[in-house]
Amino acid sequence: TGDGRPDLVARDSAGVLWLYRGTGNASAPFAARTRVGGGWNTYSSLTSAGDLTGDSRPDLIARDSAGVLWLYQGTGNASAPFAARTRVGGGWNTYSSLTSAGDLTGDSRPDLIARDSAGVLWLYQGTGNASAPYAARTRVGGGWNTYSSLTSAGDLTGDSRPDLIARDSAGVLWLY
Repeated sequence: TGDGRPDLVARDSAGVLWLYRGTGNASAPFAARTRVGGGWNTYSSLTSAGDLTGDSRPDLIARDSAGVLWLYQGTGNASAPFAARTRVGGGWNTYSSLTSAGDLTGDSRPDLIARDSAGVLWLYQGTGNASAPYAARTRVGGGWNTYSSLTSAGDLTGDSRPDLIARDSAGVLWLY
């Protein structure tokens, strides 16, 4: 929302997307929610993308059920936090997991991690260009289908690099 405090977006079971503005107060970290809009249940995946467009505002990536990836550019306006969507490309339903992990490559642009059905992890490096936010994919490695969930929570290890958290079928969390 442009106030320098991290915000949260969440989708409810009815497909309504909600914005929770950060307050900066540890005892009440979020203000009352604001309705962004309905119809977000059309997306099979939503991930906070960081600033993909170079305007210093966080953006949102959404994948629809047909496998089309969409970019919602952040506006900085709490009453309308995202601009109209821009199509990134099709074929993204080949991935069982998408997560924005921050700047993995050290170029100050947020990147995307995707896992395919064979368990191969792919890196999509951020470009800073709204019309083509990701470069061609680079293979990270295989064997990631042993995990039921992948996510990023920023830099958990204090090395100034974003980390990846994976959950296995027993519920054990693994830090990468």
